[in-house]
Amino acid sequence: MDSTNQKSDKDSVRLVYAWLLFAVSSLIFAGIFAFLVAMARTPVIQDILPGKDYIRIALVGHVILSVVIWFLAFEGVLWTFTSTEFLGVRIFNRAVAWSGFWLSVAGTVFIVIAAIFGLGIPLFINYIPVLTHPLFYTGLLILAAGIAITLLNTFLTIRKAFKERTYSGPVPLITFGMAMSGMAVAIAFICFGLSYYFQIFAPSRKVLLDFETLFWGGGHILQFANTIAMVTVWLFSANLVFKKFPIKDRYAKALYLFYLLFVLPAPFLYFIYDTASQEYKDAFTSLMQYGLGPSTGIFAISLLILIMSSSGGNKLLSKIKGLPWAEPAFSSLVISMAIFVFGGFISLMIYGSNTKIPSHYHGVIGGVTLSFMGLTNHMIYTLKRDIYSARMARIQPYVYGIGQTLFVIGMFIAGSHGVQRKTFGAAQNLDDIAKIIGMSIVGIGGLIAITGGIIFVVNSILSLIGPQRVFPVADPVKKSFQENKSW
Repeated sequence: MDSTNQKSDKDSVRLVYAWLLFAVSSLIFAGIFAFLVAMARTPVIQDILPGKDYIRIALVGHVILSVVIWFLAFEGVLWTFTSTEFLGVRIFNRAVAWSGFWLSVAGTVFIVIAAIFGLGIPLFINYIPVLTHPLFYTGLLILAAGIAITLLNTFLTIRKAFKERTYSGPVPLITFGMAMSGMAVAIAFICFGLSYYFQIFAPSRKVLLDFETLFWGGGHILQFANTIAMVTVWLFSANLVFKKFPIKDRYAKALYLFYLLFVLPAPFLYFIYDTASQEYKDAFTSLMQYGLGPSTGIFAISLLILIMSSSGGNKLLSKIKGLPWAEPAFSSLVISMAIFVFGGFISLMIYGSNTKIPSHYHGVIGGVTLSFMGLTNHMIYTLKRDIYSARMARIQPYVYGIGQTLFVIGMFIAGSHGVQRKTFGAAQNLDDIAKIIGMSIVGIGGLIAITGGIIFVVNSILSLIGPQRVFPVADPVKKSFQENKSW
């Protein structure tokens, strides 16, 4: 990208900083809840863990923070960054932008308080589990309002850039990708609204709100948003490491539009199918099944070709050894791709309601999470902060990746032998060696993944709260960051 098109704006930089600190901080509580959940499913430990009933609330807190809030907050980082710094334009409206951020923070605080104090009854709803308490509901609504305002300001900022001609040439690929992710989030919110309307106000309205139905359609569309954001981060990271994209601009944008082809019809499904019907559920499942795979697969293959062609040597082993494995941007990219593909492959072997299901989505979610973690180091650099520990930055992707992989494998083994999802303690019925081995691997993997998460959070927060400074280039990781400061 031509750096002449970039024009630093203090407001946008401060907002990027705020969103990044918010995103990383959300993982603190996500990790605490994850620890409780992992231990509650680990043989022996599960029998001595106090407060077993609270584990169900902890699971709700973990999922909300790690899958909804962490993802949306980091996407807030990228929406702000790619719409301002990439296009050389000031934020459309500073007050609106900050109101979106603070509403998102306030909503998260409400949600965390509800989870910490165990308010309400936990409902293990797919995609967005809930606690049946007004404080939790209020938190979700405020969070959604904050994200919606942020998206609106982002789209208006992009429009402003082209209206004022602050950027010349086609829309940058990374900006385009995040705009597609934002559109998917916006459509997901529309789906939530339509689902609520047809349950409460339509002639066929129900007496009580069905949360599973409420979040089913929009929850599927949110997975498009997260996947698109992950792929965009893959491209971003590859460009940082190899100084080029793996696929031509127009072809990459066509792949993004293919995602959108399966996102745009989503709101119309509410006018075709009864939300209480199986056809309604199957329609959204089909959108995700057929809409996510092709583009993601092509992106992954093109990235793999770029990676292998960028390494010296004639033999496969020498090519692999020649890759920059010490660079967090690269290692996070590769491990993220591997875990995501692994999780996607497991989805083809799911039958019934067992732990193969969380095995699948922990692989997919782990892939998204690790891609965001890997880019965080570069974002810290763009904020003119030093990386607190280059060593921690190097090892973190491997620790988290190994832990998440073991967790996925353990869940798959246990599910293959009949261990049911959303069960804890004695209810897991670990009555044979295969089940015990599988869930033991889950516990070990969970602890390792949590350790990787702790390393990431500690290193990122200490980096963010550190002083702004000019970077030394003696350290290889920091040198890499400095060499790739131009995006």
